[in-house]
Amino acid sequence: MSASAPVSAVAAPSLIHPHIPLWVAVFIACVASFMVVMDGAIVNVALPSMQADLHLSRLQLQWVVDAYLLSLGGFMLLAARASDLYGRKRVLQSGLAIFTLASLVGGLATSGTTLLVARAVQGFGASALATSTLAVIVAVYPTGPAKAKAISLWAASSAIASAIGVVIGGVLTAGMGWRWVMFVNVPIGLALIAGVALCMQPARAGTQRPKLDVWGAISITLGMGALILGISQAVNLGWDSRTVQGILLTAALLLAAFVVIQARTAHPLIRLDIFRLPSVRMGNIVVLGLGASLTASTFFLSIVLQQIAGYNALDTGLALLPMGITLAIAAIVSRPLMDCGVRGLPFFGGMISAAGLTWLARLPLDANYVADVLGPTLLIGLGLGLMLMTATHTALAAVPPKEAGLASGLFNTARQLGAALGIAGLSTLAHTVARNSADVLALAQLQGYHAAFLATAALSALAALASLTLRKLEQS
Repeated sequence: MSASAPVSAVAAPSLIHPHIPLWVAVFIACVASFMVVMDGAIVNVALPSMQADLHLSRLQLQWVVDAYLLSLGGFMLLAARASDLYGRKRVLQSGLAIFTLASLVGGLATSGTTLLVARAVQGFGASALATSTLAVIVAVYPTGPAKAKAISLWAASSAIASAIGVVIGGVLTAGMGWRWVMFVNVPIGLALIAGVALCMQPARAGTQRPKLDVWGAISITLGMGALILGISQAVNLGWDSRTVQGILLTAALLLAAFVVIQARTAHPLIRLDIFRLPSVRMGNIVVLGLGASLTASTFFLSIVLQQIAGYNALDTGLALLPMGITLAIAAIVSRPLMDCGVRGLPFFGGMISAAGLTWLARLPLDANYVADVLGPTLLIGLGLGLMLMTATHTALAAVPPKEAGLASGLFNTARQLGAALGIAGLSTLAHTVARNSADVLALAQLQGYHAAFLATAALSALAALASLTLRKLEQS
């Protein structure tokens, strides 16, 4: 990516100012992507501190993670469409402004409600960043080796953010308090807003733009939110509760409304006929399992290490660092391995991750870090890292080229929604098992997390097996 390359030769003049080196736009895209992924990981270590300071309930603690993931996944397709219609600069700046302001509000929160609303708004802003950053790179480098290198850097920034997010969260929580896992986004966001304003030009105004499917995005997000809430409330109220059944009925009606909207609107978020493709159906199973396994493993480990094993926030971040580093390295090298002809990486990755999660299901109360934590977390990091960059690629390989764009957006959305739904379902399982246990509190809680780790292992293995089906579809 030569900084001296003529912009007019490779970049649309409507995006980058002629005097700006191309690598600056790539840098902005990578940092913005880094911030989005890091924010999904950085709060995990801070969760016990948030709970103690704001007196969060078990359900609220879960929603600190789920509110962000649900909003991110629910509005991702809408944000991608808006970026196409209204320009990369406008959507990127809007996403940065919303994300930065929500981070500030979240850091200043004095109640659980304020924090959860801020997290949901953060996710909405993050949906614009997650989709428009890659679009910026593609616009700057339409073709050629420079494009491949830029996309590799963008993907590597996401993998590294996932790796070191828990460490940064531990350092900030232990040294400055949990609020700084939110505040840290503010100076970065302001710098990025200034960078976008100086480097990018707005898109030329079009003559006529199709309407955005706003109601589709709202219905799928509210529907998934109601489904997650209903599953979570079943722990305390029971599945036969009228409240739980009413929430689940509302979820079903909202999701049905989403299907109707998609069938009737002229420009839907998702064309329903794409689900006729077996590769799309199986691909969604793969990425749903990946999203749930990736998020749940860090979520539960952070809580177990701090609330049961007695680690502080910094020690927890450092304990999870080897897992993060392994995940990042495996993710970065997995795509070159696939390009060299190595096949089956999503399958092997899913099974390796399942083995590590099964190992964690035997975690004792007096856990030794080297014997009981380091080994399984290295396996989880290796397995999920091998899946992270290759699962979507494998799923897309069996999709017709004309459907690749829609399928890719659908898979990315499914991964975020799978993570949110996975946290809800697995948390419900963990607390149900703990509540029904006759053992002392600490041991009962640990038994609940053992059940959650085993269920997560099953999801990882299911994703691995589904990836084998994708390979058969590609070859047929």
